[in-house]
Parts: sequence; structure tokens; C-alpha cells
Amino acid sequence: MRELIKYSKRIVIKLGTGLLTKGAGIIDNDIVNSLVGQICRLIHEGREIVIVSSGAIGAGFPYLNLDKRPTTLPLLQASASIGQAKLMRIYDDLFSKENIYIAQILLTRDDLKVRKRHLNVRNTLNTLLQNKIVPIINENDTVSVAEIRFGDNDLLSALVTNLIQGDLLINLTSVEGLMKKSADGKSLDNIVIKEVKGISGDIASESISSKTTLGTGGMTSKLHAAKIVNTAGEFMVIANGRKENVLLKILNGEEIGTLFIPDNNKMDSRKRWIAFFDQPKGKIIIDSGAIDAILNKGKSLLPKGVKDIEGKFSVGDVVFICSEENKEIARGLVNFNSSEVTQISGHHTAEIEKILGSRPYDEVIHRNNLVITHEKD
Repeated sequence: MRELIKYSKRIVIKLGTGLLTKGAGIIDNDIVNSLVGQICRLIHEGREIVIVSSGAIGAGFPYLNLDKRPTTLPLLQASASIGQAKLMRIYDDLFSKENIYIAQILLTRDDLKVRKRHLNVRNTLNTLLQNKIVPIINENDTVSVAEIRFGDNDLLSALVTNLIQGDLLINLTSVEGLMKKSADGKSLDNIVIKEVKGISGDIASESISSKTTLGTGGMTSKLHAAKIVNTAGEFMVIANGRKENVLLKILNGEEIGTLFIPDNNKMDSRKRWIAFFDQPKGKIIIDSGAIDAILNKGKSLLPKGVKDIEGKFSVGDVVFICSEENKEIARGLVNFNSSEVTQISGHHTAEIEKILGSRPYDEVIHRNNLVITHEKD
């Protein structure tokens, strides 16, 4: 499988705070210099690179006379505004030496969730890449609040990979990869799980989540990112960014870190939107027969299989499709509003017109507008 990622052309590289900084948040210039040098080599080989870079808050808070990452929103945002400028100046200086230009893009969750803004961001990124310019992306921490935050750059990097339909996400951090738990389950063995195919429901139990004092993400958030990327049909690698020439070695097919292998074909842009970007407006509960039809037979969701609904939604909204045990099975664009689904639930398709007075669709959610998100057992 490592041979497959050697041919990746469009690559997202996520750089974590713990990797980019040292001490009390000071930027580690040696590491940044090394990583930029490797990225420049990849670009000169003809690869398209997008960087999702953490480190702004970590780089900024020492200038506010703080000895650790702040916890209040005003100080976090002030730190980000200071640190982002310093971080971009470093990147610009280093890439300029190789005659490579960079572009700064700061995003909030709404920028990818609202369809028009989503398309604008995608078009901008594609234009930059076509012109051999390196987009450097970070969450817009200066203005983000809880309602519009990604939460961490692991999630942001996975969504960006989906947005540009990248071939590979390389998540560089300060650990070797996904590590096995010790026999007592309380610590980590010095054993890296080399490959994971499909994110199973219990994969997290094989490793321990950890995070640095500067960063916000841990292994749990990286596993969530891997699930998003793999569901869309792309590869992801978690590796230690401090290893010598780590990027070059990964893309040479060497066994570095943990490789997450998709068990799905590449998803088209419409299904990526349904699965990852639009916030579901409600929930449809379905029976075991409908679950089997969706998961194993490639069928649409029909009224007969609907048991109940939660929330209010309109025609064309994205909704969760869940089992009676409240486990998410899929997401999809619904053909009826919540009131209509309630009325036709449990009935045969032939009865829709009698109940509603018309029959615009046979399916509550057509297979073409449905994305399976079910976790493997």
C-alpha cells in the first residue's frame, strides 16, 4: 500500500503546534527550515502542496508575557493575531529562497459550511495550486468563537483535503504515529501500528489519546480526521515531523508512521458536501431492514423503513440516518420535509399520494443523495 502513495500529486500537509514550537511557544526554526526545504523539493517534483499550519497561538502568547497557552478567548485571539504574522513571515522568507510564493488563508467553519463561501474557497485554492503557489491555511482564531470553530487543525486539514479532493493527507506531529497500548492499558508501548484499513469502532481503544501543552488536538482528533479522509477514498499518514526527511521518505514509500488506508472509492464532490460540510438539520430513525438495504444492498431509503424522526427539516436539507440504537448509519439529502416524513413513515411507497395528496418522489432519500458514514464494528 505504501507504493500507492508514492504517486500522490495533490497533498495536504498538516503541521502541529507541538512540532513547530519549542519551550514556551517559541518557533523551532530548525524544524520549520527542514520541513519547508522538503516541501520545496516536492513542489519542484511537480506535486501540489497545501499546508495547514498550527502554531500561531503558540508563537504569539509569549509576547503577551504569558508562560503557557492562554485559556480565555480574548487572550487566545490576541495571541493568534500576533503569532500568525510572525509565522507567515518565517514561511515567506524560507519559501522565497526557493522562488516559491505562498498565500495565507484563514478559515472559520462557516467558510466551508455555507455553500457559496465553500465554493469560493475551493476555487481560490485550485487557482493558487494551478499557479504553483502554496496556500498556507489556519483556523481564523482571531475571530472564531465556539459556534464557528473547527476545534483543531486535524479536523480542518481533513476537510481541506476533501475540499480540494487531495490524494493524501500527511499529519505531522511530535509522536511516531498511532501507538499500541501497553498490556495494562495505562501507557503506550513503543510499537507503532503501521497500517489501519477502515476506522473501526474500537481502533481508539488500541491507542492512548495525548496532546501537548500547546496544541488542542490529540490522537482522538487525528483518528477522526483519518475517518473523514478515508471515507472520501483518500489516504492519510500520521508521522513524527522531527524525523529526518520525513516527508521525502513518506512519499518514497518508506514505512514511516501510521498509514490509514481507505476502503471506499473516491467520493464525488456532491457526496463530500453531504457527508462532511453541510450541518445536518435533523435525524431519521430507521429499522433493521432499511439498515441492511442501505449498507449491504445499495438501496435508497423508502418510507416503509422509517421508524421516527427528530428535529425539523425542509426538502433538500441534509439529515442524519440512524439506527433505533441511535448509531449513525448515513447522511443524505431528504426529499420530504419533517412533517411529511412523519406522515408517510412506515408506509409503502404506493401510499404516499393518498397520504400527502401527491407523490413527488418514491424515496425519502435517494441512493444518489446518500453517503454511508457507518463505523465498522
